[in-house]
Amino acid sequence: MLKLHLPLVYLCLYLGFISAQQYITICPANVGCMKGRYMNGYQSDKFEAFLGIPYAEPPLGQRRFRSPVWKPKWDHIIDASLAKPDCIQKNYLLPTPIVYGEEDCLYLNIYRPVLRAGLLPVMVYIHGGGFFSGSASPIITGPEYIMDTGEVILVTMAYRLGALGFLSTGDANMPGNFGLKDQHLVFKWIQNHIEAFDGDKRKVTIFGQSAGAVATHLHMLNPNSENLFHNVISMSGTANVPFAITQNPLEQARKTAELCEIPNAKKLSTAELTKALREVDVLKLINAGDGLKYWDVDPLTNYRPVVERAGPDSIITADPEVLMKRNYQRRPWLIGTVPEEGAVRAINILENSRLLDSFNTYFDYLLRELMEWPNRYSQGQKGHKTAVVVTEYFRGVWSLRKTNKQGLLDSISDRGFRHPLYKALQQHYQYRGQLSWYSHFMYSFNYKGPISYASLFTQANVTGKYGVVHCDDLLYLFRTPLLFPDFDKKSTEAKVIDRFVNYIVNFARYGFTIDAPPVGACGYQVLAARPHGICDYHEFVNNASNPFGYEIRVNSNFPTEYVRLWQELLDEKNNK
Repeated sequence: MLKLHLPLVYLCLYLGFISAQQYITICPANVGCMKGRYMNGYQSDKFEAFLGIPYAEPPLGQRRFRSPVWKPKWDHIIDASLAKPDCIQKNYLLPTPIVYGEEDCLYLNIYRPVLRAGLLPVMVYIHGGGFFSGSASPIITGPEYIMDTGEVILVTMAYRLGALGFLSTGDANMPGNFGLKDQHLVFKWIQNHIEAFDGDKRKVTIFGQSAGAVATHLHMLNPNSENLFHNVISMSGTANVPFAITQNPLEQARKTAELCEIPNAKKLSTAELTKALREVDVLKLINAGDGLKYWDVDPLTNYRPVVERAGPDSIITADPEVLMKRNYQRRPWLIGTVPEEGAVRAINILENSRLLDSFNTYFDYLLRELMEWPNRYSQGQKGHKTAVVVTEYFRGVWSLRKTNKQGLLDSISDRGFRHPLYKALQQHYQYRGQLSWYSHFMYSFNYKGPISYASLFTQANVTGKYGVVHCDDLLYLFRTPLLFPDFDKKSTEAKVIDRFVNYIVNFARYGFTIDAPPVGACGYQVLAARPHGICDYHEFVNNASNPFGYEIRVNSNFPTEYVRLWQELLDEKNNK
């Protein structure tokens, strides 16, 4: 089997990261013995870490493109002191995408405090990365900040990505959503085994960012996940974002097979097609995604979740827009956002002169494609709606100039994040009706520190140039030693970490926000009465006059200036 390892810098840092470790052994019933280790906190003493725990059989050979299979109990002591490699991926979010990771990757990590008084609430993190990239490794998703609280057990997981996680023939031969099914199996694993780690299976919070947030919302809409978790935190993503669903999975599967040089790919039955794709070299399969791009790295997400037939392991049985009207589980829900979500794609276009010139050359076509208009619209309708976007966001100019560059960032933010968030909240409260219901809470992370993910989205030096961009709230939730230096432990940023982490952890503990200014009651009537249609929410913001250098305040004026425009552009009654 081909082994694709992480870049050398990744390995060197990791080898330094695991030096001078102390070991601890645990033997959960029905799992097997494992040798974990102690890790040091950021502001506190050590905690326990059990890394690289297999939760499913390796999805190799005939298990490729199938639902995950339980890992049976092992009869030896496994080494759980080292994290496993990431799931194999090609990260198109980086200026120079490379392939790394392994296909054998279905492992999870468990972190717990050394001192535990009874069972602790459990937090299960689903990493982002557009369903094609991302990592559960402690050098990317470091547990130190959360473990400093000593209040919860943290679980991070790897799940299949890209074609391996989401390729589908649209039928039972390759139903798709394998990455989501991996996550679902982790939830079941936790229900069966987390008490052995002193975790409370009755107090499980799932949380995720970007594609991970989309996944949390999809699981919330899935009746098959009933009672597997109890609170939900969705950071920068909801189930109805434009990149949530593949519209023509069989067409995409056949195109992928052609790119993998499978003969007669267009004529094979779905069973034959699936069999052939199972035998493709994994590196060839991952690189085939390049052939699905219409320009540069767009669309960022080639392989997406799909609507599948209802069954015992199905995740998405209808379009999320439909599910949001009928399938909500009654769970406390915390939704997070940042001001400049669209930076994840816009910055590299704006800061790369080659891409900027190319974008302007094909401005009409590329903007229309970036807006991901639903397939129900004709080309003429898409053209008309794109013209409205140009008028509203680009001052009527069909090219990117200094005077309207912000329009690209804003249009992607509104189309890809703000409008879906707005609509998800509207549907949430419409579905609520008169039923007994848990409230939702919301925050906007607006604190701007000295480092930003903006520096990773492009090769240009953009330090301080942009505001708080997609992923920047993660800087204050997870330590990321591979990508960023540590904040000074006495800095304002360290104080923000303490407050933000406790805000998130306390929601996991109690199902509502505490240690923050109280927000007003919310409901559909409140939403309907407000011109911006958003209830009160918390903002984390810079404040030089505050002795801490930041503050948490309540706001009721979410920037939804253009949300009504998107409501009209995407309303089926307005197909002009």
